[in-house]
Amino acid sequence: MAIEFLSIVIFTFALALLGLGALTWWMERRQQRMVGVLMMVLALVIAGTYGFLGSRWAIATFGRLIITIDLPRLMVNAVIYTSGMVFGFGLAGGLFLWISGRLIKPTGLEKKLALFIGVILTVALVISLVAVWISR
Repeated sequence: MAIEFLSIVIFTFALALLGLGALTWWMERRQQRMVGVLMMVLALVIAGTYGFLGSRWAIATFGRLIITIDLPRLMVNAVIYTSGMVFGFGLAGGLFLWISGRLIKPTGLEKKLALFIGVILTVALVISLVAVWISR
């Protein structure tokens, strides 16, 4: 179980590093773009090296598998977890910027709609928690 957790952490870290490197490469100018390229190369080296430890080439090199788990399944989990985290943080950050007025100035109606949506989501969460408690 611990090796699976560490594998997901490593692959999620590598995927996030790849994404941040691509973002850095896209946003920066000239020499700073190399930092983004370096981040992307390091992400690929990290993921590739860890993937190598669980591959048939590790058997040929070391005589055994170093990592004995289902790496393709864990890589898919890492992509899903990273995408979910990025989407969740992006959604929360966007809502924060919208409500705080830093991105655009919300109108009174928009503030009331945001409050309404928040109340509805809170009610849905409470109902879900009660349903989980009852199902025990």
